[in-house]
Amino acid sequence: MVTMSDVAKAAGVSRATASYALRGDPRIAPATTDRVLQAARALQYTTNLSARSLRSGRSGLIGVAIFELDFPYPSEMSAAISREVARHGLEAIVQETSNSKESEIAILQKVTSQLCDGTIFSPGNVSDEEIRALSGGKPVVLLDDLSPDPVFDSVATPCEAGTETAIRHLVDIGCRRILVIGANYDMLAEDRGATSVSGRRLIGCLNAFEVLGITPDPSQFVSTEWRTANARAMAHTLVDSGVEFDGAFCMTDSIALGFIRGLADRGVNVPQDAAVIGFDGINECDYYIPSLSTIATDMEDLARKAVGLLLDRIDGGGVPARTLTADYRLVARESTRR
Repeated sequence: MVTMSDVAKAAGVSRATASYALRGDPRIAPATTDRVLQAARALQYTTNLSARSLRSGRSGLIGVAIFELDFPYPSEMSAAISREVARHGLEAIVQETSNSKESEIAILQKVTSQLCDGTIFSPGNVSDEEIRALSGGKPVVLLDDLSPDPVFDSVATPCEAGTETAIRHLVDIGCRRILVIGANYDMLAEDRGATSVSGRRLIGCLNAFEVLGITPDPSQFVSTEWRTANARAMAHTLVDSGVEFDGAFCMTDSIALGFIRGLADRGVNVPQDAAVIGFDGINECDYYIPSLSTIATDMEDLARKAVGLLLDRIDGGGVPARTLTADYRLVARESTRR
């Protein structure tokens, strides 16, 4: 069996340095950490979780609970978080909640509280009080939870700023009749509308229109389920009903890809007849015809921030709850190239 001493010898460091490096200790220089990780991979070193748990009271396991794993964005985000967890010498347990309260409760109660040192959690149906009680006091970092009075650390996607960039890009290429696909204009009247992902992206649209001197019409905002098939059907409906538009911002890339296919079904060419941009930055964007322009969330940055916040809590950080936002960039491809 490969031991920590073997890894240390291969990396040319002390056993203590190898141990700290595998735990992601910030006191170890990045170059040294990389050398230790490379040695561990080459030797196929795996930590003995049971022994480590007995020694330290920690399992070395990080839970990742995501609403769905069979769609590109949450799947890619989960993979990025898993890579970041591994970079710290820990292991990730990734589970799908399916937006079910029963699943969320089961994961928090049976996995987080019993197996994991902490969890990165995408909440949908459980309250802050329930999360605290069900997690057994273990640290939790939430994804895209912007409560007015946050109880937990959280990392948000760049909804408002990213959406403003998308709308500005459409206007810069000459679009004037822009549709927003993914939410109704009046959804912000709901109690939690402004803090939801769709609500925050809607706010970004409205901010951009205001700055650009464009008066929005409620009919420009089209609600649909955030699934490719629904977006394709919505494109059929819009074209068949004679709605005039020369650009569309879709609240996710999956919506955008379905919407473009629906437009193609009706003989509407992208980007010549209508330019389309999405949001998320999934890998598929680069491989469709036309390739999809998007607001790409920096998933590696999101993962670094989420894991960093969680490890701070696991190590006993007593600061107030913090909210960080992931970086993003505009990726202009064929769907908006005129």
